[in-house]
Amino acid sequence: MPLFLCPNDNSQMQKIAREGVDIDICPTCKGVWLDRGELDKLLMQEREDSERQIQAQKRFHEEVNQFHRNPDKWRKEHPYDEQDKRYRYEGDDDYRGDRRKRRKGFDLFDIFD
Repeated sequence: MPLFLCPNDNSQMQKIAREGVDIDICPTCKGVWLDRGELDKLLMQEREDSERQIQAQKRFHEEVNQFHRNPDKWRKEHPYDEQDKRYRYEGDDDYRGDRRKRRKGFDLFDIFD
């Protein structure tokens, strides 16, 4: 494997893999080097994740509208969680306690972790 030096401070770059994309990062200055096509891959994954999030928001708004049209029917169709003292709705799988889990999927800024 060839030695790749940081253009800023001549430190040896470290290669890490995030979501199937190899990224070179300088451990001293935290500079990031992307090879041809890697930025496109990262942006495409971010775009797909945003589209999934938009779909989840649409499902949530549909649930709210369904509740407003007929609250009794909605309550019959959705289970009540005694522990959390609330009704579950479609797409509510990531709810845990008083806060939501970190969003699943790709986050562009995970490359700095």
